Amino acid sequence: MKKTFSQFCFFIIFSFLYSINSNAIIFECENNYSYKIDKKDSQTVYFYKKINTDWLSIKNVKIGDNKFEYFLPNSTYLACSDKKLNVCKYKTLISFNLSNKEADVREVILDDCHIGTMGCNKYEKGLELNQRRCNIIN
Repeated sequence: MKKTFSQFCFFIIFSFLYSINSNAIIFECENNYSYKIDKKDSQTVYFYKKINTDWLSIKNVKIGDNKFEYFLPNSTYLACSDKKLNVCKYKTLISFNLSNKEADVREVILDDCHIGTMGCNKYEKGLELNQRRCNIIN
């Protein structure tokens, strides 16, 4: 109950700060992607893009305490040569602190799996990989 209340308070505060400052907030990240949260009318819309491409809408986003979890399509790592092994899929996690405009992005493994780089390596669910910094623009 306490966690739900704190998430609700965070969402209200974030929405308030977001509506005062701008219609959109953009995270430009060192992973060569940008992520945008855009408030249109009374609805919040989420986007992502790779450098030098157009914005693409994303429907599957989870909001938590100072973080957004983006479930981008085709988020998988290189498969192993042994095709019987589970290929790693991941979500993109953005953590941020609006007061000091600091943010970072990383990939979070969704299930126990294997990645086919430098051989074939096992990774466990929840492991966070490839953390990069982001600039917050609003």
